[in-house]
Amino acid sequence: MRKYIFVILGSAIALGLLFFYQTGKFSDKKLHFVVCDVGQGDGIYIRTAGEIDIIIDGGRKNGKMLDCLSKYMPIADRQIELVFATHPDADHIGGLVDVLESYKVLSFNTSSASKSTKIFAELQALIKSKQIPFREISEGDSFTLSDGTKLETKWPIPEFESEDTNEHSLVQILSYGNFRALLTGDVTYQILNTLSFPETFDVFKIPHHGSKTGVDDRTLAKIRAYFVAISLGKNNSYHHPHPSVISLLKKHQIPFLRTDEVGSIEVVTDGKNTKVVN
Repeated sequence: MRKYIFVILGSAIALGLLFFYQTGKFSDKKLHFVVCDVGQGDGIYIRTAGEIDIIIDGGRKNGKMLDCLSKYMPIADRQIELVFATHPDADHIGGLVDVLESYKVLSFNTSSASKSTKIFAELQALIKSKQIPFREISEGDSFTLSDGTKLETKWPIPEFESEDTNEHSLVQILSYGNFRALLTGDVTYQILNTLSFPETFDVFKIPHHGSKTGVDDRTLAKIRAYFVAISLGKNNSYHHPHPSVISLLKKHQIPFLRTDEVGSIEVVTDGKNTKVVN
């Protein structure tokens, strides 16, 4: 019996230490931007300075997005204020099913694109059954939070039509103070090159896992990012990232990290100073 008591006490102490560590880390009045290691897919978690939780995509339905949240989100926080699906591909929305089943979600937002797949139907049914407020968004829609964090939608335009769901991907600018990040789903460089952007970005989440369809020379010259994050899985069958993309990043002397090499990528900012934690 004494052995079991020690085990229970040890577990309770460990959980308590984890709780206080996470609470302290994520109550630091800074914005935490995490490109989660979800394998071959996209999943982004944002914890704002005002402790508002945002998810943009969730990778495949493999539990990896939940693993990321358990590491970077306080264990006692079971509510996510804003969820976005950039487009309906399985490697972006599958993990959102896991999220909706495990957390209380206050708002779900996506583009108008749809797909006749089992995982897309499952996600739609879950949103409906849980009565989660749902909104289709497009260029001009923005979300300004109480702590000054802003998410501005740059793409798609409302009248856009294409059979390629990647081209419907939400393109968003996350800003907090002087910090700016460009979030792009699987959009193509042809679309990015038509959009207007601020002069520079602290972080650029490169489109489509480093596919050659995501950026060209003009894109990188136009966007002028200080740092690039690439979300992809190890030894993926698509051979992402494409060698030409890596060559372009080196040509433009843009530092980059890859989730297949370093795991989740965390960027922390107070709106003035920004640090890549990895």
